[in-house]
Amino acid sequence: MREGLKGERLSEKERRNLDILNTIRRATEISRADISRLTGLNIVTVSNYINIYVRRGLVQEGGLDVSTGGRRPELVRLNPDYGYTVGIDLGAPHILEDTAIIGTVMNVSSRQIITERVKKEKESVDRFTEKIINLIASLIKNSGISRDKFLGIGMGIWGVLDRYKGTVRYTPESGNVLSYLELQDNIERKFNLPTMVEHDAMVAALGEKWAGIGLEHGVENILFVCSDSSTGIIIRDELYYGASKSAGELNLNPPDSASEEEMKKYCWVSYEHGCCLRSRGIDLGIAAAAKAAVADKKSQPSVILEMAKNDPDLITLNVVVKAAQARDKVAIAILEDAGAYLGAKIAYLINLFNPEAVVIGRGVEKAGNIFFDALRRSVSRWAFEESAKVARVIPSSLGDDSVAVGAGTMVTQRVFSRIG
Repeated sequence: MREGLKGERLSEKERRNLDILNTIRRATEISRADISRLTGLNIVTVSNYINIYVRRGLVQEGGLDVSTGGRRPELVRLNPDYGYTVGIDLGAPHILEDTAIIGTVMNVSSRQIITERVKKEKESVDRFTEKIINLIASLIKNSGISRDKFLGIGMGIWGVLDRYKGTVRYTPESGNVLSYLELQDNIERKFNLPTMVEHDAMVAALGEKWAGIGLEHGVENILFVCSDSSTGIIIRDELYYGASKSAGELNLNPPDSASEEEMKKYCWVSYEHGCCLRSRGIDLGIAAAAKAAVADKKSQPSVILEMAKNDPDLITLNVVVKAAQARDKVAIAILEDAGAYLGAKIAYLINLFNPEAVVIGRGVEKAGNIFFDALRRSVSRWAFEESAKVARVIPSSLGDDSVAVGAGTMVTQRVFSRIG
């Protein structure tokens, strides 16, 4: 499913298709009059579009609404068996104890049918591709759904995308480059299904918008923050990609070389200073901070090492969170520091984009209330009041599945926009 450089821009017809079909999807059952009211389209236009959807089998008619006078209006609903999509989260490049490639099968109503995951490891591109192919094949087989019912495959990938070259700088710190078009073509040939690859933060934002439970109808400006590394941007209900499809990266590009004088003078040149213009890592540096704390003989007593079976290498974000829940002061301080750091970064984004919602995901949402309380305090401290008062900061409602769900949703959205 190769698109032109500006292929993401929706035509007026595509936008109407999306508005009408997504309104039906959200409501489960709804009358034409209510669709007209919610979308702002006149009733004749709505009826003409719905007639097309009914003929195509995407929408079903049936059931009557309560009458307010005259004939009772007929209700319409999506046909959930119209088709199914596969969504794949290709996983973060920073391999932690629970880093996984996650796949899900969804129907057009955004209901997950089956979800599977496989451990992600440091491996060759060929082995990585083979693992993805095996996961997709397993999902299709175990879903019990006829192969001809599948509409396409969507994949969310981590890294800095270059749409002109069809590449992703998959691990920015090491500079490794992967051809996502080659990966896309391999999957497309193997399964003979339209395949799309998009930045994981972008599809996660789309997933929360369409299938999450934290965002009410009418929220049009959303940021999905993947830890402290990247953000998916929805502006006026549409994904914003930028000129080369690489919008949303939150950090400065690590320089190839920097003098010792520069590294001492400018906080953003070196990782040592913890500048908010540089990433602390997928876990916000929480595990590293905990390891340093337990190694420091002057640090106050902590249960972190005990919870890690007395092995510092087993200290992870999850271990620190459990220790904080047990009221361990060292763990609490580490989570509060991480929250304050990410909050400053999000405050900058809120000042810049003025969103209605900022969704936090990619694993750090598991850090819990201690982390989020510190994060929100930091946002309140650093964001302008005018922007901060309308921006809700919430954890991902889809959790680990956010990218996979969003990737499947991306295919559904493409099908919706182009029907008729």
